[in-house]
Amino acid sequence: MIGVRLNTFNDSSGEPEQDANSALTELDKGLRSGKVGEQCEAIVRFPRLFEKYPFPILINSSFLKLADVFRMGNNFLRLWVLRVCQQSEKHLDKILNVDEFLRRVYSVLHSNDPVARALALRTLGAVAGIIPERQNVHHAIRRGLDSHDNVEVDAAIYATTRFAAHSNTFAVAMCNKFSDMVECESTGAERRAKLVRALRSVHGGGD
Repeated sequence: MIGVRLNTFNDSSGEPEQDANSALTELDKGLRSGKVGEQCEAIVRFPRLFEKYPFPILINSSFLKLADVFRMGNNFLRLWVLRVCQQSEKHLDKILNVDEFLRRVYSVLHSNDPVARALALRTLGAVAGIIPERQNVHHAIRRGLDSHDNVEVDAAIYATTRFAAHSNTFAVAMCNKFSDMVECESTGAERRAKLVRALRSVHGGGD
């Protein structure tokens, strides 16, 4: 961490880079707290930090820190990291170490907890614009669609629609998968309705 003052949120006399570094240092301190409440408070402040200091180095560092929280934290913290990714979509292209960010989030897909896997799928869907053709993620989404857990399947449907908007190849491949799921006799009415809505989105996906 960079050794600058932590109180520069209200200090307009310093250089913007110093203000940004001190702000990030303060939020990083919150992320490292042993109290979940303080960690959450730090996480939800990142979108405002990105708006105030839209510097690639700061945003890259921030997302790597958030990915670490996602990898190591509980599902409540993962939910808040997901929301940051969704709220900060226009800044995602400033992530410089995409592979490292992806590795940390993707590791949660190996969890035995279907809710954790679902949050990972949704987070990957939220950042689809910067990883549209990652085959390992595509395969993970397909596995999610075959899950026996409803939460995980719904997350995979969300991720599919997100990736289909950025990858024509993926959209075409998943149209057949969704069609098969809709036609499957074991698919419940509520799930079938979700799939039909998603299928329309996927069918129109791709740039």
